[in-house]
Amino acid sequence: MTFLGFLLSHNGDLLVPGTNEILEQRLMDAALRAQLKCQGVDFDVNYEERDRPSRIANLCSVMGVNHMFDPDPTYELTTDNVKKILAIHMRFRCGIPVIIMGETGCGKTRLIRFMCELQAGPDGPKNLVLMKIHGGTTYTEIEKKVEEAEKYASCYEGINVDTILFFDEANTTDAVDLIKEIMVDRRVNGRAINPKLTRLHFIAACNPYRK
Repeated sequence: MTFLGFLLSHNGDLLVPGTNEILEQRLMDAALRAQLKCQGVDFDVNYEERDRPSRIANLCSVMGVNHMFDPDPTYELTTDNVKKILAIHMRFRCGIPVIIMGETGCGKTRLIRFMCELQAGPDGPKNLVLMKIHGGTTYTEIEKKVEEAEKYASCYEGINVDTILFFDEANTTDAVDLIKEIMVDRRVNGRAINPKLTRLHFIAACNPYRK
């Protein structure tokens, strides 16, 4: 469990991370605050001061990863990136579609790859299926990619690893309605995606709309 960005003093005051300015006094009862801390739920950690191993350990704890592993030491694991990974993971758990928006080259694909490799572990399975979408991408090509992801997911379903099909630049194709059907309805041209594949997830990345 993590309360990233939520800072409480020992007496229950809500603080601004970094400046410790009091936003609201006595937001939480001091006794409850102390009991939660005994259970490992700490509200007075400044995440900006945490080193990289601590941030990875926090991600592993929330994502249910048992191994401590840094899949890409060159990747800048900022607080913002940690928040995004946690938000994506929680959307998976709640069954909410994940759409990432950002300019080309801003790091969307690398963030997803880091998250997948962290969960897979060293020498782990291939759990990221990447599809580069463009104006010429057809319905048939998308269907085949979904079938490929289903095959991977069926192999990994029992080993606590998510399989992710990532549609990069999903809004550049006329077949975007099929991507919507896959992500929202979990169907492919009317065919239901195997409901037993609970660890198969879909992410779409798109570029900002321009007039």
